[in-house]
Amino acid sequence: MKIGFFCTCMLGLLALPIGIRAMPVIDTPVPPRFDTTPSARFLNMETPIRCSVNNFGDQEISTTIALKPSDFRLTFFDETDKLPRFEVNGFSFDAMPVDEALQKLLDEADITVYTEDGAYPELDAKDVYGELSAVIGELTRAGDTFYKYDAERKELYLARKGRFELQLPDNRMVMLAMLDALRGAGLKEMTPDWKKNTILLTLTQNDKATVESLIDYIVNDSYLLLADTQVYRLTPKTSDANWQKTVDTFGAGKIYSATNGLMGKALITGHHTKTQGLLSTLGHDFTVTPISQGVAIVPNGWKMRFDVGRCAFPHESSSLSVLLNARIRSTDTVETDVTLDTRAGEISTFNTIGALDNELVILGIPSLNPTTPDGSELLVTLKLRLIRLIKEQ
Repeated sequence: MKIGFFCTCMLGLLALPIGIRAMPVIDTPVPPRFDTTPSARFLNMETPIRCSVNNFGDQEISTTIALKPSDFRLTFFDETDKLPRFEVNGFSFDAMPVDEALQKLLDEADITVYTEDGAYPELDAKDVYGELSAVIGELTRAGDTFYKYDAERKELYLARKGRFELQLPDNRMVMLAMLDALRGAGLKEMTPDWKKNTILLTLTQNDKATVESLIDYIVNDSYLLLADTQVYRLTPKTSDANWQKTVDTFGAGKIYSATNGLMGKALITGHHTKTQGLLSTLGHDFTVTPISQGVAIVPNGWKMRFDVGRCAFPHESSSLSVLLNARIRSTDTVETDVTLDTRAGEISTFNTIGALDNELVILGIPSLNPTTPDGSELLVTLKLRLIRLIKEQ
């Protein structure tokens, strides 16, 4: 717009005349019924990445990524030509929508302004001076709009939302962290490109400011925290199976601390190989059934969520979420708040202090599945990893 602006039926019983035999009824095969919901609608490219973990002892606790100058750069995605080089001298207007103000400004340059939205906010300006592109940039920002210019047609297009591309380092964990952080900031219109390591974002001016602030925080803080999370169901093999017996067998000296929650207990253990870990000891007295595994990753100090059901193994389902808020206190100390939550409400919460090479084990949470055997409970293991971002000199 150029601005100016089964079938259920009752079959009656038929009386057959005497001497006439009823014909046998032949059953017609019923074709199988299929779910006609397109499965592509449920395809999620992030799931294979999120729902995998490294075995504790086989992973790098800390990884350093050197940032290139192009990393974490937010650029306008849609092509736009350069505006003609004009100087604005003393441009003024009162209570005028930004599209009308721009048209007034560009009349002498014979440029027509077009809009993609409805009414725009009114602005005031007095004695504006400067280069044309800078003045238009200031006016569109003040009017919460973006512009594109077509030099051949001499047309300027305004829209409340613009498309931007965010370039990220070549690391999928960083991509997941940025996606989670953006969603946590309330942004929804985004498309990741896993080959190019970019995220295409559709933003308002306020959204753009939010993204730029988030980028500054991540680059300046320079730390991302990952939580490899695994959830198991424990079923006692014998009537005398209990945690005190398990801890005695495992070795109390291998447990650094124990913290009580609203329900259950959180243990901090050291770095052990798979055969020496707590899970191998549990196998003597409990049947250990994996339920879910995956990774959550966020900037240091941000809250992260691991949805157990999203990464559940076949034939397992759960509304359980593991909420974490991990904060690096020093080079060898990480404070972590862990909350177990379901759609029905919070189950338990813990505050723990440990090191990056420690393992956090949450135990004593009754199984949430009513069909599991009596005495079954949940076990959650968490292992934190660190990604450090450093700028290339």
